Amino acid sequence: MMARAGARALTLAALGVLAGCGRHDGTASGPRTVCITGYNEYTRKLHEFWLDNEHKSGCFGNPSAREAGEAFGGGGGFACGCRVTPGKTAKLTWVFAQPLAEIRRGAQAEHKAIDVTIPQPESSTSRYLRVYFRKNGTAELQWVDDMNAPELPPTVEK
Repeated sequence: MMARAGARALTLAALGVLAGCGRHDGTASGPRTVCITGYNEYTRKLHEFWLDNEHKSGCFGNPSAREAGEAFGGGGGFACGCRVTPGKTAKLTWVFAQPLAEIRRGAQAEHKAIDVTIPQPESSTSRYLRVYFRKNGTAELQWVDDMNAPELPPTVEK
């Protein structure tokens, strides 16, 4: 009798675990842990950026300036462990790098901050979030499953 009750309990526990293994389409609204990288359309280097609502940790980077003839600078380094929630608004803040002479003169670095909405992931396996800093002061975010995915097109001059 005791063995039967134990087997039944084990079966119920296994069914409970399997119920959580349903289909996941990547559109869940809960937080996701990702790796983030920045793409810089400015001709000036970004000293650093943060994508964070709560505090300046986890979601950061410092993409280089774009070279002549290139659409973007950066895109090479990652910060992993960043937690974002698709569909939620987050503060994107960035600071431009300064020449040493400006720093020695005590000039303040130029800061920018905008609110962005975290888009829905491309798929349930999306784990990279690209942040594109547009030269018009805006930004776009792009989920990708792997870093070989095509980049977003550069801003078109009007």
